[in-house]
Amino acid sequence: MNSEFYFINAFTKEKFKGNPAAIVFLRENRSEDWMKSLAKEFNQPITTFISIKDGNNYQLRWFTPTQEINLCGHGTLGAAHILWSEGFSSSESTINFYTQSGLLRTELSEQQIILRFNIKESTQTEVTETLKRVTDFPIKGAAWAEDRYILELENQDMVHNITPNLEAIRELEGPGIIITSRGSDKYDFVSRYFAPKIGINEDYVTGSAHCALASYWTNRLNKKEFTAYQDSERGGEIKLKIKGDKVELIGGCVTLLKGYLYN
Repeated sequence: MNSEFYFINAFTKEKFKGNPAAIVFLRENRSEDWMKSLAKEFNQPITTFISIKDGNNYQLRWFTPTQEINLCGHGTLGAAHILWSEGFSSSESTINFYTQSGLLRTELSEQQIILRFNIKESTQTEVTETLKRVTDFPIKGAAWAEDRYILELENQDMVHNITPNLEAIRELEGPGIIITSRGSDKYDFVSRYFAPKIGINEDYVTGSAHCALASYWTNRLNKKEFTAYQDSERGGEIKLKIKGDKVELIGGCVTLLKGYLYN
């Protein structure tokens, strides 16, 4: 039987907004090299591969066009959306995803998908000369969030207008760097995420980055619930709730295309 694939837009209710992904529902075992080749062929920010374990338990793997990664928020959101919208799983049931980052649980509430991820604890760090090379804008503060840096700028306009030094980002530890500031109007904070080392110069809406941003902004805003906006070219909105050592990422998803892979 041929495997199905889908193109989706995550963390949005509008087509051609949010973060695009390919979601592949595997009907048979495939090699890692095959998955890498297909992800390169699709050339989406992420290609998610779903394999059935049993019941509402599934295996997830995520690939950029150049490599496999350990965690992807919008790829997980897209997988849950497809499983519910295409009738693979009951909308009344929690879905369990087994991944390289451990067990991830997802729920559906009023057409919004709730992802529960581990929060990435952030600690303030010195604004070094290496970090200053990332941008010409003055850096208000910096933090290290387990596996990546966060740089805070003075305002939302700076985040929107930044053209970072991608070569400087490649020299840093971690898969990428988060640029953020306080938001205005309905958003508590805004951000952008740049990850040239893993083949994504700029990601459109990044779930894993918001696991770090939730930690960063709870210390500054003294709150545990946020409405955030990733101010990329396509843009996307994420609602966040901190619950203990977990953070809930809440968002919508739309399907653009369905097809079949020939063996």
